[in-house]
Amino acid sequence: MALVPIPVPPGVFKPSTPLQAKGRYYDCNLVRWRSNSLLPVGGWTRLTSTPLDSQIRTIFSWATNDGIRLSAFGCNDDLYVLESSTFTNITPVSYVGAEANSIGAYGASDYGELLYGLDFASHVITVAVRTSNVVTITTEDAHFYPVGMSVLIAGVAAASFDGTFTITSVPTSTTFTYAQTAGNTSSSGGTASLPVADRRPVDPFHVTPFTWTIDNWGQEALAVSSSDGRLLHWEYGDSVAKQVGVATISTAVSATNVTTITTTKDHDLHVGDSVIIAGVTNAAFDGTYVVTSTATATTFTYAHVTADATSSGGTSTNPTVPTGNLGVIVTSERYAVCFGCAGESRRVGWSGQEDYTEWNFASATTTAGFVDLDTQSKIINATKVREGILIFTDEEAWLMKYVGLPYIYGFERIGFGCGLLAPKSFATFAGRCVWLSQNGFWIFDGGYVKPLPSDVGNYVLQSMDPTSGLLYTHGSDNGTFNEVWFWYPSAGSSVPDQYVCYNYMEGWWGLGEMTRTAAAPSGVFLHPMASDDSNDLYNHEDGWTAAGVPLIGSRYAETGSLNLANGENLMTVKQAITDSGYGYASTELTFFASTTPEAAETTAGPYAPRSSGYTDVRVTGREIRYRVEATEDAPWSVGDIRLDLTPRGKR
Repeated sequence: MALVPIPVPPGVFKPSTPLQAKGRYYDCNLVRWRSNSLLPVGGWTRLTSTPLDSQIRTIFSWATNDGIRLSAFGCNDDLYVLESSTFTNITPVSYVGAEANSIGAYGASDYGELLYGLDFASHVITVAVRTSNVVTITTEDAHFYPVGMSVLIAGVAAASFDGTFTITSVPTSTTFTYAQTAGNTSSSGGTASLPVADRRPVDPFHVTPFTWTIDNWGQEALAVSSSDGRLLHWEYGDSVAKQVGVATISTAVSATNVTTITTTKDHDLHVGDSVIIAGVTNAAFDGTYVVTSTATATTFTYAHVTADATSSGGTSTNPTVPTGNLGVIVTSERYAVCFGCAGESRRVGWSGQEDYTEWNFASATTTAGFVDLDTQSKIINATKVREGILIFTDEEAWLMKYVGLPYIYGFERIGFGCGLLAPKSFATFAGRCVWLSQNGFWIFDGGYVKPLPSDVGNYVLQSMDPTSGLLYTHGSDNGTFNEVWFWYPSAGSSVPDQYVCYNYMEGWWGLGEMTRTAAAPSGVFLHPMASDDSNDLYNHEDGWTAAGVPLIGSRYAETGSLNLANGENLMTVKQAITDSGYGYASTELTFFASTTPEAAETTAGPYAPRSSGYTDVRVTGREIRYRVEATEDAPWSVGDIRLDLTPRGKR
């Protein structure tokens, strides 16, 4: 009998069984399609000589004005910058990590072992005063702490207050004291909470979703960690990221009722701003004042009726810069936008134009402002698209568009029932966005939101871990191949160990196994980047091995039933020939056959092709399917396969 072409369209269709995927690919791993030909996905090379200190959750790349290429890596407990092959830890002082806000369920410990209701609450410190080796802490709200309890003090402007102490007295509902041998001083800021060891044990059902958002402000970078909430700024050459609006004081000089403050870095203040001075060695300088001049980026003055004096130390704080933010993004109009702004779950706030330090929403001379979205759900994340900023809530999609004065930005709800599955479960490409929600894939394309039909969407949601999937699923563009990739945790996994990809030019879907905790597209760098659960970083689509480890046996595509003669006759396959553009010797064919739909499959092969391209095969059945598998870590291409078929009758 003549060779019969068996065309199988590109992409995977993943129903319950291979029999249901008639004439389609049913399963695959580390392969892709291009113009109907099957190709191997490229390998990866290691970028890290030693793993980073904590799990990478966000990767962002940009270039300086001089063309220096940089990448920032937001981790659970750290923030890094990569230049060339050098990783620099730029984590800010008093950073609050991903696990800090994670809680466990009541009943996780023995009865009476923990302090009911107190083990997770964190209280903002308004005043910290140390006198005669006794510290008095004043909190913004009632703390309910009893005498004898251990308390963790963190993030006070004067770091000497920080540490773990035992409460010795509780004068009022908003004050408590503890003993500390140190000099007399006063300060503010920071938090009081139970030490981690005294909190409820954390289980996966009570882990708070966490992410970093990072964007470039020209050649500089702005960043927010959802657990930390502070707006951070990093400039090329800085050893550590700086909190916007907070600066360390190098000198404080009062003369003729005017105080001049000099800071070690930019003070981020403007004339007319309030400024909080705290922790200066001479406590007479401490207090809240109004800035009267800003001679330079590191000096400012305010009226201060006090004796002439000189001192140093402490901090200056611009209280208008929001803290408690969920994330940050920079618009094309050069506004810094904080969403979940100032701890308000529905608030979107933006800075003054061309000034990420200007956040005085009450000022009539600035374009800074905010809007609270008219929604019942909370903001999860945001990303840039062609038309503006796409904002995701639990349930909805909103479009933030520049409208100019007097409102600056307008907001329109453009999608319902399509909220993000996880904080990073989206990928952008060419001004568009694809994301995964709890009910499937969606796409923003051309100004509106619509469901994105997927041949594998149900499989992905059914195979995903119901808890970890809501936390760690993430996506990224692979622009080299016109694909978006999503990594997600399989059932029972706490890390994203499976992937699903979508080719937005040809419309096919692929699946596979790969553990990646964060990813970023190519563009600034030649290759896409991704990280694994060992905290290592890799260049992808680089070579054909897994950082030197062979991938032989890992690259394959497997069809569903080929539905030969509608399954009515027994068919014998004697020979196969692939329409191979190149590298056919790097693959092999395995066939699976059964005589009835419910019968067990028999396996024939694997068969290696001859140098002529023909593959000798011997397999008989009513239902037949095949598997193409790579036998070498090398490039290859497989197009349509033609089979030499011989009918054997109905019995």
